[in-house]
Amino acid sequence: MQATLHDFIRVLRSAGVRISTAEVIDGHHAVGAVGLADRDLLREALGTTLAKTSEERDIFDGCFERFFRYHDIDPASSPEAEDPAGESADAADGETTESGGPRADATEAAPEHAESTLSRQLLQGEWAGIDAAIAAAGQREGINRIASFTQRGRFMRALSDAIGVREMDAEIARLEAGDAAEQATALALERGRQVLRERLRDHVERHIALFATPEEKRLRLERLPQLRLSNLEQRHYADMRRLVERMARKLASVHSRRLRETRRGQLDIRRTLRSGLAYDGVPFNPRWRQKRRDRPRVIALCDISGSVEATARFLLMFLYSMRDVMPGTRAFVFCSDTHEVTELFEQQALETAVATAIQRYGNQPSHYGTALTQFSDACLREIDSRTSVVVLGDARSNYGDPGVEQLRGIYNRARRVVWLNPEPRALWGYGDSEMPRMASACHEVRPCSTLRQLEQVVDSLLARGR
Repeated sequence: MQATLHDFIRVLRSAGVRISTAEVIDGHHAVGAVGLADRDLLREALGTTLAKTSEERDIFDGCFERFFRYHDIDPASSPEAEDPAGESADAADGETTESGGPRADATEAAPEHAESTLSRQLLQGEWAGIDAAIAAAGQREGINRIASFTQRGRFMRALSDAIGVREMDAEIARLEAGDAAEQATALALERGRQVLRERLRDHVERHIALFATPEEKRLRLERLPQLRLSNLEQRHYADMRRLVERMARKLASVHSRRLRETRRGQLDIRRTLRSGLAYDGVPFNPRWRQKRRDRPRVIALCDISGSVEATARFLLMFLYSMRDVMPGTRAFVFCSDTHEVTELFEQQALETAVATAIQRYGNQPSHYGTALTQFSDACLREIDSRTSVVVLGDARSNYGDPGVEQLRGIYNRARRVVWLNPEPRALWGYGDSEMPRMASACHEVRPCSTLRQLEQVVDSLLARGR
């Protein structure tokens, strides 16, 4: 307990919370007084002891949630320590676990063909047990001593070896040489391995964000555009907002420039003859046709539930930072019901409007069928050949109606329908993901989980508006 608490205090200091030696001692006394059984009580006790201002309390709350996500102060009291599979045994009856990971379809892969523990967990979708194994391996490998993003590869390899990825690779090679059933199992394991790699990377990146040195944090600010938005801490939001504004200004400058007259292309006969009147009709100055740029009309529909929320936040910030070159942009958000939030962005500051929209309409399970039906009722008549519709969501319908027909109706009228999915492509089509069906009613689908990818999407919208 003492070592874990010292690690947590190191994280707080790195995040900018000033903590004296006396306050460290008070923190130990607070833990001894309230115990470890009640997590909320422990948070309040440590927060009252270590945070001295409202700003420091906000930082403390964010660090507490991230630090103790897989790190229990008392391992003996952890449910994962008693049952490594955690709640995954109950989740194995469905297509996805409670932790959101996919499982292989029993008709495609049979767990009895797998020999290693990791392979069986992947095939049965026991992601709670896998996450617990990753966390335990991280503690053994000393991941709390990570100091730089350059160590990410080293720790990912160490964690992979510790949980048995190398043995699983050998097992995949053996199954690929077997009969049809074994080959199906090998294929399922290979897909699961891609998802496992994403979870390993996320685990290491969270620890880099927590334990990196001040110099590393400066370098990390330079890498924010490539960082997964779902891994951002709240203290990075101000830096991200400034980065969004800088990117938006750059794009606006590029796409709002007037076209200079070119010296090649299609000859403009009328203007050439008119300019030749000063020379007795001799066309000394050829004129060329210029391509007219139409400013794009964009309607955004954003899922703001769960892990999609962070990406939706910055997409809306990006779009409304581009109002000079994309006037008339409209925004809708949904979990189950669809709500237009365009007026919020016209009446409030950008960051305040985003936070208000998420607070009012977020924190609910998503229902794509209902949301797309309501969106179609509200906007279908206004969508035409000049309109680009941007949909942001993970396309996980909770086994309900995904609303493919409604999306197809939008597709038939719009100039472009672009679907942005924060999940990796390896997860598309797993469990309750309807992404393959949604893709059939879109002009373009993209994985979109970083600020750099959002910038590319907005740049593409502006370029297509020419």
